[in-house]
Amino acid sequence: MTIGAVLPLSVRGSYDVDDLGRTEILFKTLDAFCEPGMFSKFLIVTPPDEVQIVSEKVQKWSQFNPVVMSEEDLVPELAKHSQMRGWRKQQIVKIAAHEQFTDDFYITFDADVICLKPLSIDKLIDQGKALLQYEPRAFHPKWWKSSARLLRMSADVGDTSKGMHVTPAILSTTLAKQLCEELTRVWKKDWVKAVCSLHNPKDPRNWRISRFLMLKWTEYSLYYLCAMKKQNLDQFHITAGTQTHPQLLLIHDSHPYEQWDTAKSFSQECPGMFCVVGSKSRLEPEEVWQRISPFVPAQPIARNK
Repeated sequence: MTIGAVLPLSVRGSYDVDDLGRTEILFKTLDAFCEPGMFSKFLIVTPPDEVQIVSEKVQKWSQFNPVVMSEEDLVPELAKHSQMRGWRKQQIVKIAAHEQFTDDFYITFDADVICLKPLSIDKLIDQGKALLQYEPRAFHPKWWKSSARLLRMSADVGDTSKGMHVTPAILSTTLAKQLCEELTRVWKKDWVKAVCSLHNPKDPRNWRISRFLMLKWTEYSLYYLCAMKKQNLDQFHITAGTQTHPQLLLIHDSHPYEQWDTAKSFSQECPGMFCVVGSKSRLEPEEVWQRISPFVPAQPIARNK
């Protein structure tokens, strides 16, 4: 069994940091900790003018089967919406990526993700169901309200204290397709056109308060709520951080960076498989690598399933 992976990437990311350099850390840590042949395809989606430079940079990571693709080839509608923030485009890319995989699941990455310990398919997927990590919806209430409005449903479905965590996350290709179909159905137009139309400030329709209140959607709140609407989330996901599945997709120990106990995060006592040193830190990739490199094996570790 394999899993797909998607990484939206710009050479210079948010806060003008070196996101292409950050991917070196992501791939170095994946190389150190991942079981061989785990990824069927590692889809890297970039702005059109950055495909060549990114392709040249990642070709040395051939063991992950990298495929570099323009965001406008993946989602042609984005060519008409140059005014959209890169962060918004990345969210659309993570949803649309399901079309590129034949796997049952794919994992989403950002350039600032770091793998912390040995990783294998059976740690991510158990009996055909993928880990899903929760966080309180109260952390970002506007995400859930906006996404519910987009889906034309109530935000108060299921356990309203629980919401889906952010990147890295594992998405079902079936549920991602379901989300696209549901948005297309309720909006009576292609889902990408529907979502992108909300972010055109020159469109008079967007001066209405009803549309303004839809702007805070995210890919994960849409994905989760749509599955709750269709009542099939439990067919594809199991909960991370439980007695039976104690592992977590993401830990936040690296924040604040100055107080990060790096050794603890890389230890087997820590349940987290990934952490993030975000672009807001404005740290150069070299500094982050120097911090973590003592805990990253120089040679890929032996992997026993």
